[in-house]
Amino acid sequence: MYIKHEKIIKGRGDWRKRNEVKKLHIVMTVVAVFLCVSIAAGVVLALLKVKKSVPSGSHTGTVSSLSASETGSLPVYDDSLNLMLADVSTKIPDSYRPTLTGFGSVQVDARIVPALEKLTDAAKAAGCPLGLKSGYVDVETQEKNYQAEVKRLMTQEKLSQIRAEDRAESTVGRGGYADCQTGLSVCFSAQGEESGKAFGATAQYRWLQRYAADYGFILRYPDDPSASDGISSKTRHISDPSCFRYVGYENAIKMREYSMSLEEYVGYLANR
Repeated sequence: MYIKHEKIIKGRGDWRKRNEVKKLHIVMTVVAVFLCVSIAAGVVLALLKVKKSVPSGSHTGTVSSLSASETGSLPVYDDSLNLMLADVSTKIPDSYRPTLTGFGSVQVDARIVPALEKLTDAAKAAGCPLGLKSGYVDVETQEKNYQAEVKRLMTQEKLSQIRAEDRAESTVGRGGYADCQTGLSVCFSAQGEESGKAFGATAQYRWLQRYAADYGFILRYPDDPSASDGISSKTRHISDPSCFRYVGYENAIKMREYSMSLEEYVGYLANR
């Protein structure tokens, strides 16, 4: 009887052990499922964040515009530089000196080079390679160009000196009053298959219209359909689809959103 009783006790112990093992398996299964669900949820949230960070209109599979996180890599300067005006009626401050450096075949202010590099690299990756036909021009050279244009208009087009000067101000610009003297402006040319076309008819121009603001650049002299002579009342300058100006990322995005020229935007800020 004693032996039988001992066997019964051992049988109950084995049953308890098996029951505990089953419970442990259930707990481990529940923990594993919970971890898998948590990981999956984390991946979904991360993908959603990445999707939100990509600006609308970007091309999948091509480098065409900066994501929201990449805009932090663009240079940030004070608006006293970004929004510096130089036009027919606004002279560049005598104290202003651009920090010049070479970029391709032209000179520009070194402060815009990081953004300009990103823009040209992105355009090339999108199949719209850009060249540079002009950049910074010093005051003396600009004044010579202006006087040469005045003379041409007087001799070839028989304009009076006053009319010739007025016209030349809107096409070439006087020394000290031309945006190209800031070092913040460049005029692009199209490379590749589009090189033989007028720039305003190229894929490069269409790409710049859509994406230049993502890199802090705006079209400096936009077309004004209301200007019968081609000279915009907004900028008092003839339209030029090749000339783009650095104004900083935030300003460029707002100007694109508001469809404003640089003159209009500066005036808008002054009246706020």
